Amino acid sequence: MPASLPLATTAIAQAMLQASLDGIVAIDQDNLVVEWNSAAERMFGFPRAEVLGQPLSTLIIPPAYRTAHEHGMKRYVATRVPHLVNHRVQTVAQRRGGEIFPCEIVFHPLDFEGRTYFAAYIRDLTEQRRIDQERDQLAQVAEASTDFIAFSDLDNRLLYINTAGRRLVGYEGRIPEQATLADLVHPEDQDLLIQQAWPAVRATGHWQGEMRLLHQGTGEAIDVHRTIFTVRDPATGAPVGFATVTRDIREIKRAERERQAWQASLEAQVAERTLELTDLNAELDAFSSSVSHDLRTPIRHISGFAGLLRRALAQDDHEKSAAYLQVIEQAAGQMDALVESLLTLARQAREPLRRSPVNLARVITRLQAELQPDLGGRQVHWTVGTLPVVQGDETLLHQVLSNLLQNALKYSRQRPVSTIGIQARLQETEWVIEVRDNGVGFDPQDAGKLFGVFQRLHPASEFEGVGVGLATAQRIVTRHGGRIWATAVPGEGATFSFTLPA
Repeated sequence: MPASLPLATTAIAQAMLQASLDGIVAIDQDNLVVEWNSAAERMFGFPRAEVLGQPLSTLIIPPAYRTAHEHGMKRYVATRVPHLVNHRVQTVAQRRGGEIFPCEIVFHPLDFEGRTYFAAYIRDLTEQRRIDQERDQLAQVAEASTDFIAFSDLDNRLLYINTAGRRLVGYEGRIPEQATLADLVHPEDQDLLIQQAWPAVRATGHWQGEMRLLHQGTGEAIDVHRTIFTVRDPATGAPVGFATVTRDIREIKRAERERQAWQASLEAQVAERTLELTDLNAELDAFSSSVSHDLRTPIRHISGFAGLLRRALAQDDHEKSAAYLQVIEQAAGQMDALVESLLTLARQAREPLRRSPVNLARVITRLQAELQPDLGGRQVHWTVGTLPVVQGDETLLHQVLSNLLQNALKYSRQRPVSTIGIQARLQETEWVIEVRDNGVGFDPQDAGKLFGVFQRLHPASEFEGVGVGLATAQRIVTRHGGRIWATAVPGEGATFSFTLPA
């Protein structure tokens, strides 16, 4: 190995060499390493003892650049014409693991005892490139933003305002020298800035709130929401300036003024909606109580008879097994009917009303035809009075009348002849539509229970159903702005009435 440079043998030179923050590498004219300081060890991952006497190009020069590096050294030794020697050159180098990283290199030649040596001073630019990239990205974000973004020094002198910010306050061209953030604030809001904003920033590093800026060209007051915060040196945490992000809220303010102007006229609607919510909450409470009971009943049947079925199967008792299976199937069918009814009820609340003229006489005629196949030869006497044309959702009103007629037919089927009457009368500003039957009726004291979800006044063994039809009818009528109620005489029949706006 060639002799080390005399300079490297002195204690002072060695101390300076090892204390350097930059990597310092010395090679001879044959490209062999003769010196390698501690910073180079950390930078490249090779210990000094391992690299001394090794070709530099195979250690830290990426393969794509090795030939050019070796030719450049030979050319300088032969011609003494400097091309890259004694110049700061930004390039790339390679660490021990093969990682390529950006760096800055300065080569200094030195002739000693008839040979040429080169000292290379190498600075790792990885962190600097990262910082530069973050700065460029931040600048791109700031310029792309539609908000006002600005930076100032610790004396509040403006250093930067993005394009959107300049446009907002009327700055064209360069920022005036000595301009401050305070210069952009409307005179009437200077006290807000001085007495609230800046004290908060100094105390906590942050303030946000509403204020007005001053357009530098027109003098217009600009309503904004502003955030001011301290910018700190990431390495030391020391404050280096202030940043502000400001949003134009003039349109928001205008909309707010319009909202306030309309507020008086909306109070009646708010009261109406509040009443609706109160009714819905009451209905929800009743609904929750009903669901917890009625949905659990078939589940308990299924669970209980499943246990009995398991024991019957273990005993090979096929007769009992078949009976238990039948009960389970019935409970499952009941469960399915309950769920389907709930879905129907929920759909009535979600679907928007599609109002149009509805001829109730035609609706009744269509329902009579639809219900005929289910009568099974029963005798039914229909009495249909003169029915009006109303404004409403025809599909939903069809559902209301269908539910009422099905109830009338169901609870009058024990009569030799079912008598079903439908009539209407005009009462002040609303139509009252009535569906009357000669069925079993009900106790008038129970009238309030009829329209609750799953509420039934007769056992399912007498009259099938899940107790959702009348609840659905009530919900639809209420959405049309009407009311629904029922009267009855036990053993003689019932009359269901509902109103619709005339």
